[in-house]
Amino acid sequence: MSATITKAVIPKTPVAERQPMDRLLLWLTFLLLGIGIVSVYDASYASAVEKLNGDSFHFVKMQGVWAVGGLLALWWASRMPYWKWKSVALLGVSLAVILLVAVLIPHVGIYINGARRWLGHGQFRFQPSELAKLVVVLYLARTLAGRLAIKRRPKEGLLPPLAMVILIAGLIAIEQDLGTAMVLGGTGLVMLYVAGAQRRHMAAILAVAVVAGGLFAISKPYRMHRLTAFLDPRADQYHTGYQVWHALIALGSGGVGGMGLGEGREKLFIPEPRTDFIFPVIAEEWGLIGTLALVTLFLFVAMRGYAIAYRTKDPFGALLAAGITTLISIQALINMAVATASIPDTGVPLPFISYGGSSLVLMLLGIGILLNISSYPDGPSGKAKHAIDPNEDDWNRRWDKTVLRTATAPRPAVTVRRLDRSRRDGGVLRD
Repeated sequence: MSATITKAVIPKTPVAERQPMDRLLLWLTFLLLGIGIVSVYDASYASAVEKLNGDSFHFVKMQGVWAVGGLLALWWASRMPYWKWKSVALLGVSLAVILLVAVLIPHVGIYINGARRWLGHGQFRFQPSELAKLVVVLYLARTLAGRLAIKRRPKEGLLPPLAMVILIAGLIAIEQDLGTAMVLGGTGLVMLYVAGAQRRHMAAILAVAVVAGGLFAISKPYRMHRLTAFLDPRADQYHTGYQVWHALIALGSGGVGGMGLGEGREKLFIPEPRTDFIFPVIAEEWGLIGTLALVTLFLFVAMRGYAIAYRTKDPFGALLAAGITTLISIQALINMAVATASIPDTGVPLPFISYGGSSLVLMLLGIGILLNISSYPDGPSGKAKHAIDPNEDDWNRRWDKTVLRTATAPRPAVTVRRLDRSRRDGGVLRD
């Protein structure tokens, strides 16, 4: 006698068919990266010849190495399904906290120009705050995508992710890096709002953040000097306002058409023009036309990123796309605002343009994740039903018809009452 053994077939979770990635976003990234390589060489060759034994290509060679590493990270992230990042979000944010604390330890964190922001040795330095920005976006996307209580029970739904943003931003601010803390805080607030946080709660958080930021800004004499230099850069042009004043001279000298590539003079006076103040170098040599073209490129990157977030039906993918896009956009905006004396001096690199390995590699990694999200607009299973729709008040569509189960199993599922969108009755909850 022979026995036939049948194996149980376990159905596999359906996976969405991969669609072509957003090629326009990819080409925009390549274009910004190319502009960055040229601009880094232009802004650094004079100081490289003076300080590094005549090697005018030193900084651009380093930037090229980091660009290759960043492009490899972009390619890898664009191939890896974005939903797999959920599993590393908690580990990543825990690692970021550990590294940010390690930076503050004497003889561990590298002290440069009055700030502790780096780990590493010699030319191979790593800035943990750059990693922190990306992993916080991952953490918030993972947490907020499954936290429906953010609207109905703000204490449970809003405070935990907000506390994580405050913790990471606070550690970064202690490192004397208020600009990066502002970028992270602004990105976190946008993600909370996109996830469905109520406007009155967002207004309260923003008011507290402004007051806290103001108190932090006046807590140290050098921060007060930056504020006074912002109010009148010319009055303090030889001290705290030196960089901003020469940046304004560069902006004015460029005129409409610019002085020509390599012909700018203010890069000889601005300290470290290849990093946070590379925008004035571009403005002087490329003029108003060139700077408007650069701003337009960043606007197109933002438009493509938010379009990806809008099309993505999976809440995690949509929030992740919105967070990465906001991170890039706010950082670019703050960098340009500082260079034009629109806000007080606080150093953040211009994405894809400024010299720096940590920022460049992680920004390109973020673009790779965005490209992968664009390949799966219907979510990991291809059957996602909920999407972010900014045409609806407070993005209520995500929470419509959501089934919740009570703590006791025998009780049947109930449907969440929807917030009436009519302003007439003040938003009364209805069945």
